[in-house]
Amino acid sequence: MNRETGQLKIGLISPYARTSRWGVNRHVRGLALSLVEEGHDVSIVVPAEERDGARLERKRKRLNRKASRTHSSALTLPPPDEEEPCRLLRIPGTFRVPYSESLANLALPLDVTDRLNELLAGEAFDVLHLHEPYPPSLSFTALRLARCPTVATFHTSGERFLSFQLLRPVVERIFARLDERICTSHNTRRIVSGHFPGEYAVVHSGVNTNRYKPSAEEKERRKPPLILYAAWGEPRKALALLFRFLRLLPDDTPPFELAIVGGDLLLRSSRMSVPRRLRQRVRFTGFIGGRELAAGYARADVLMAPYAAPGLSTAVLEAMAAGAAVIIPGQGGIRELVREVTDGLLLDHPYSYNLAAALMDLLSNSDLRLALCREAAAAAASHSWGLVAGRTLEVYRQAHGRRRRRRPSHKAIEDLGGRDTILADLHTHTSYSSDCEITPGELLRACAESGIEALAVTDHNTIEGALATAAAAPAGIQVIIGEEIKTTEGEIIGLYLEEEIPRGLSPEETIARIRQQGGLVYVPHPFDPLHLTPSYETLARNAADIDIIEVYNPRITFTSFNEKARRLARKYDIPGGAGSDCHVVEGVGTAMISLGRFNSPGELLASLRRADIIRSDKSPLYLHSLKLLKNGRSSISSKS
Repeated sequence: MNRETGQLKIGLISPYARTSRWGVNRHVRGLALSLVEEGHDVSIVVPAEERDGARLERKRKRLNRKASRTHSSALTLPPPDEEEPCRLLRIPGTFRVPYSESLANLALPLDVTDRLNELLAGEAFDVLHLHEPYPPSLSFTALRLARCPTVATFHTSGERFLSFQLLRPVVERIFARLDERICTSHNTRRIVSGHFPGEYAVVHSGVNTNRYKPSAEEKERRKPPLILYAAWGEPRKALALLFRFLRLLPDDTPPFELAIVGGDLLLRSSRMSVPRRLRQRVRFTGFIGGRELAAGYARADVLMAPYAAPGLSTAVLEAMAAGAAVIIPGQGGIRELVREVTDGLLLDHPYSYNLAAALMDLLSNSDLRLALCREAAAAAASHSWGLVAGRTLEVYRQAHGRRRRRRPSHKAIEDLGGRDTILADLHTHTSYSSDCEITPGELLRACAESGIEALAVTDHNTIEGALATAAAAPAGIQVIIGEEIKTTEGEIIGLYLEEEIPRGLSPEETIARIRQQGGLVYVPHPFDPLHLTPSYETLARNAADIDIIEVYNPRITFTSFNEKARRLARKYDIPGGAGSDCHVVEGVGTAMISLGRFNSPGELLASLRRADIIRSDKSPLYLHSLKLLKNGRSSISSKS
């Protein structure tokens, strides 16, 4: 982040290849363009899907040849792609299953994960914005590998995805890593929050009001009116509904022109299914996009969309901004964008009868049609990308604000000069902890044998052991007064304490008590189920006030938990620490940090930025067994 200008480096992750021209990709492109205009550094990350790109190009050329032979005045077909508003980063190796338009490219192969992880490491984004983060898409993989605060936008509820049903327990754990959540409608928020409780901001889709502009004068002069029939998304269903709808139109239907917009070859091959009396009024235009799409909307009087297909909200807003009345299904979030009878006409089942009736109303009443066109353009102006991007940026800044504060109350020394290095252990225990039998003297002798010159004594819920160890410490060993405090949601360590902090407080209150003393907030062994640890949500919520995260502990159950801790520390720019967490003498020295010599909390934080961790070759099972054995002997001795 540029601290002077407040500009962010943003990564937008779409689970769909750029060959997908509707829905999420339209939203991502519009948002990126607006963010770039605001001066932010934006990149779009998408699946590569090279073979589908070549297939689409061949298909486009065939459609263009057919259009040139059969339509002289129809809407023309555009080039396949527009110029990208920012850098486009493609991840090869994904593949797409032809299940539905809503199913994203799958990011299953291991090499896809490696490439994405390498990309995220090299780009160093300030914020990662994930769209449709359902498994096993590229967005879901990016959430697992994120190295910065993450924001997710849910465009659909996800209930129809098979992966959503099968992997829900896994999804719940991974979604806990999200810093902020956005839904594109209140309806989507209601459904998604029912499965994954949390706070969701509602930010509707946007529209480029500079490109999509009304042309009321042309519509008033145009005779007969032009109707766009959207057959994208599910073209077979749309085609079947079209034929039923056309047969229901009476013979005295006022004049009109109907342009069927869709890129499926099936549409063109079905021209003979159109009633003979209406064939001269019907045109198959194929796919239109880019500036040609804006011109098409400006010329059209009405947009008819038969199904709530993915991307319908974006298309409806574009048509409304261009001054076209809309006839669409009144489902889900559409009701939040279109006011019935004021901005457009909303359909209920059965669609074919209601579609015919709605069109007859608009064709026979030109005043109503023009009034809907004007009101639609005014309503769409409140969803301009400038306003939508502004609300999205507020969410970005909330997420980015979770990163550790760069200017804490104790100013870190950034330049340690040529100071020599020492070995330190930031997590030790003495017999003042109920589950430890190491006396302060034994701990000091073991540290001297291991070459440790600085240690933090962090007994459970007391600083008495740390004070006793500090009093007995020789001149060559620095003792940090600490306490491992049991909160209502796990354990948190306070370093450089002057007074004991009571157990049983909330994590937030415990952190506040530590900071009141000028101490450091140290999170031990996160994610290990055999220890009491705060949840991921709690750690993320308080990340800005956490000074150190323990990224190596030799006593955790699986080493993968250490890796998760490293990712958490990297994500929120928190220095990583290490400690032996010793409860037996044999555990002393099993985890040490080689860092510059320090004499204050600020110097410790600065040293940790350039520290090296020395790991143990002793297994956690061995250390746990020794602890249980010695605690068992002590219990027997005390009873006898």
